[in-house]
Amino acid sequence: MEGLDNFSPTQEWEGVSALFEEESVKEPPKKRSRLRAGAEAFRPKSPTTTKQVTPALEAGKRSREELKAASQKMQIRKVTAKLRAEAASFRPSQKPKEPEGLPPVSVPTPKRAPRQEPTSMELGEYVREDAELLKRVGWPDFVKHLRSRSDFASLDEVHHPARRLLNFYKHRGAPVKLATEPWTSDRVHAALNRGPHKSCAEYIEFLREEFVDMRGKMQWTVLPISAVQHLPGLRISPPGVVPQRDRRPRWIVDYSFSGVNADTLAIAAVDSMQFGHALDRILREILLSDPNMGPVQMLKVDISDGFYRVNMNIEDIPKLGVAFPTEPGQEKLVAFPLVLPMGWKNSPPIFSTATETVADLANQRLSMSTRPLPHKMDDAAEAVASPTPPIHPAVPIQSILRAPKRGLTSYRPQVRSHQRVHWRGKHVVPHVGTPVPERRDPCLPRRCQPAAYVDVFVDDFVALAQQYNNSRRVRRTLMHAIDSVLRPLDEYDDAARREPVSMKKLLKGDCSWGTIKNVLGWIINTVTMTIHLPQHRAERLAEILSSIPITQKRTSVKKWHKVLGELRSMALALPGARHLFSHMQHALSNKLKTRVTLSRGVHDALADFRWILNDLKRRPTRIAELVPLLAAAEGHHDASGKGAGGVWFPAKHLVPREGYKSQPVLWRLKWPQHIIDQLVTMENPSGTVSNSDLELAGGLLHLEAIAQCFDVRERTVLSKTDNLNTLFWQRKGSSTTEKVPAHLLRLFGMHQRFHRYVPRHDYLSGPSNPVADATSRDFNLSWPQLLTSLSPYIPKGASCQIWTPSKEIVSSVISALQRKRSPPESLWVEPRPPAQSGRSGKTTVLTWASTPFSKPSRTKYQSYKSSHSEYALENLRPTEIPSSLDRLKITYGTLHRRSKVWGPATQGRNQATIRR
Repeated sequence: MEGLDNFSPTQEWEGVSALFEEESVKEPPKKRSRLRAGAEAFRPKSPTTTKQVTPALEAGKRSREELKAASQKMQIRKVTAKLRAEAASFRPSQKPKEPEGLPPVSVPTPKRAPRQEPTSMELGEYVREDAELLKRVGWPDFVKHLRSRSDFASLDEVHHPARRLLNFYKHRGAPVKLATEPWTSDRVHAALNRGPHKSCAEYIEFLREEFVDMRGKMQWTVLPISAVQHLPGLRISPPGVVPQRDRRPRWIVDYSFSGVNADTLAIAAVDSMQFGHALDRILREILLSDPNMGPVQMLKVDISDGFYRVNMNIEDIPKLGVAFPTEPGQEKLVAFPLVLPMGWKNSPPIFSTATETVADLANQRLSMSTRPLPHKMDDAAEAVASPTPPIHPAVPIQSILRAPKRGLTSYRPQVRSHQRVHWRGKHVVPHVGTPVPERRDPCLPRRCQPAAYVDVFVDDFVALAQQYNNSRRVRRTLMHAIDSVLRPLDEYDDAARREPVSMKKLLKGDCSWGTIKNVLGWIINTVTMTIHLPQHRAERLAEILSSIPITQKRTSVKKWHKVLGELRSMALALPGARHLFSHMQHALSNKLKTRVTLSRGVHDALADFRWILNDLKRRPTRIAELVPLLAAAEGHHDASGKGAGGVWFPAKHLVPREGYKSQPVLWRLKWPQHIIDQLVTMENPSGTVSNSDLELAGGLLHLEAIAQCFDVRERTVLSKTDNLNTLFWQRKGSSTTEKVPAHLLRLFGMHQRFHRYVPRHDYLSGPSNPVADATSRDFNLSWPQLLTSLSPYIPKGASCQIWTPSKEIVSSVISALQRKRSPPESLWVEPRPPAQSGRSGKTTVLTWASTPFSKPSRTKYQSYKSSHSEYALENLRPTEIPSSLDRLKITYGTLHRRSKVWGPATQGRNQATIRR
């Protein structure tokens, strides 16, 4: 092997290519069918006889023995698999032909054989040929004849617990195990006679074209019922067509209507579906990145054909039969998926097993700081510029939100201007809210290395990186990780097969790095650290709100479900929006058959959404408002029939406002007599205000106290209560009611939007809540007397300061207790500016702990006995406050990726219930 290292890469590629071509001439691959275009042809054997040296070898002046030594050395370096896959097509002197109409990007392709022209056969011809083939060879051989090789790679480079499961899917296909007996012939024909969903009627031509294309790609096959009615386990489900924005309609099957989904046993790796938290994890990684390393760059990689990359188990395919739409008088047709179909219960977890494994492999390799080999897709993506999505709607919002011709009685819609406006007899000031903070949260760690992270949402990979050299490393690592699970194209693939990485999206710039990207339906800007609705979704929000005028009294249940679903999806990154659904949920719960009554409370909630929509351009959502960090303050509050009160313990790094110090804050408020008279008691069972309502009102006053005394913009605050109803109302943000909690929760959302803090809520038992208990009940004591009695419950060396609720906030809370709606601006009380910090130098370095998950609905509560020991003074010191989220009584769950250990059930499990 002397002098071997002096060979140039081009000479090595040419020599190895020539060697492989010789062996392919000597021993051509034996293909009995497309399924048998196997690994032997894909991985040529080493030569055993001496042949004439090719011109490529003579040009390199190397003997055959030297080429064998070079091949062995490349195997030692663990890159032989890559070389064998690409050597056959690598030609340094040739440039691939660029498709017309596309940017001048050179995308190498490993396909050696010329691509065949797509077939011009009609669907009817496919049906006749497939029916004849099925009759001649039988079902197993019929599927093997149609099906090409598996899209899974060799999996040799997959060092992951899911490798065994992926290998099972590669060789056996995805299984379909049902818990019920097979259908009878009468039931099959009844389902077939019912036919497809009515949405297919207007897409007949599209479905025929779609199935011709999918049949050419060996993904689906359509057969007459007379040819398949004998297949064991046959079941029929209705299909449907879902229209999509700016894309072709999507074919989907309703396996739930036929009961197939309900009967399907969950033997897939359900834990692999981690995409529900992908956006939260991405935002967290962006926020935790070190700004000294530059802005975070983002890219997206889409897997072409998605679910259709995984084959189905041959024997189980008839269980997922579909009623294909036919003309009257024609023989009924049944479509069968050869790959994972859209709409089946186990398709998402099975496919997510592959994509989540890719994400895990990419992050694992990025953590090792190794330099990956070049990748052809990386070079192609580097030549395409990242497009910048439009930030604001092209259509003015006010032109869509046209004023109604007439309004409800005594209802005056809010008017926007730069002066004080009149709203229901009150003067309010528009354009309110705290400005964006200038200082970065000191809790955020300073990383000594640039960001490098990969996540996935089903088939859409999202990568984050900082710095140019690191960004190329991240993209190459992701591309190689995809190739490790889903094999790239080679010369033995069918002409219809495409690269796993979507070339269409790559040429549009999705795979190019950019600081402004449309990620999972949201426009993320890593320079301004903001997230907002894309143009079409903001316009869609305006259309929804405009389609329901304030004069409308009823609507259909179907439309209301759609409205609620779209509004909830848009409320994920709109602070304050998730607190506006109480009245709308209550309307749905009180539906009359197929109609929903739109009450005054529903229209008020829609008016609040219009207020938020008009506020979008002026007030974009900051990423720091959505991601909880270490707690900046911990507070306890309580309420009684007399009043409400609480205490806040700030952390050392929380900046006080002018007139306040970095010391605990006490507050209390005595309820007006007319509120006390409305309290529900044994003597007054017909009251309109419950004790839980008062606790919830006290929680809002508690958040106002910390916002007025400290600068809590983009800081996480932890508020504790001893009332479980109040706790879960605060966590969920809504309640299916039109009573007091609906009005108070609306104010919670507006208050958070004004002051930009991240609230966390937890439970503190009554016996362990002495300070808040005293401030909400001991109104017979003056402040000096109360402070003296509470001194044993205050950390040593701390001196308390007093905050008194303003008239504005008290008026809004009292109106909510009386079920009266206040304008959003009436809740605004401008806080004092932050005090100038006299400290200089570096901020105190805090230990970074595992942050709780941001979604409030994922709570875990275990019963326990109340005790006095939960109130621990050592945990209330300023240095211990940041770690208070690690001591939650009712946890939020963690943001980290779930366990990588997933796989099929062990043999024997569910054996008694599985029926084929």
